[in-house]
Amino acid sequence: MRDLVADRLARKPGEVTAASRLVDDLGADSLDFVDLVFAIEKRFGVKLRDDELDVLSQLDFSSPEVMRDGFLTPDVIERLLPALPALSDVADPARVTPADVFGLITVDTLCAMVARKQGARA
Repeated sequence: MRDLVADRLARKPGEVTAASRLVDDLGADSLDFVDLVFAIEKRFGVKLRDDELDVLSQLDFSSPEVMRDGFLTPDVIERLLPALPALSDVADPARVTPADVFGLITVDTLCAMVARKQGARA
């Protein structure tokens, strides 16, 4: 996974660790997330497009069902928890911004998603 992420984000493999945050540490943007989903599906033979990462990349941040007063709604947080368990550790779950969520996605998060999908197939 580290090599795949490094390749897709034009980074040297040594710059990418399991704890690397895709946005904050590696500079990924929303288009990078789409590219990563497709690359992961191809490399690992899993389907992530219906998974939480894809849900995150397709959220309509202008929708009142997604955002209220600049923060994600409790329903959205609940939907994202399986993919981002670190959300349960945020200081104030009622004040989570999209930037906060994207900042929680690490290489290890991607590995866990693939492992869940591969385990579901077994």
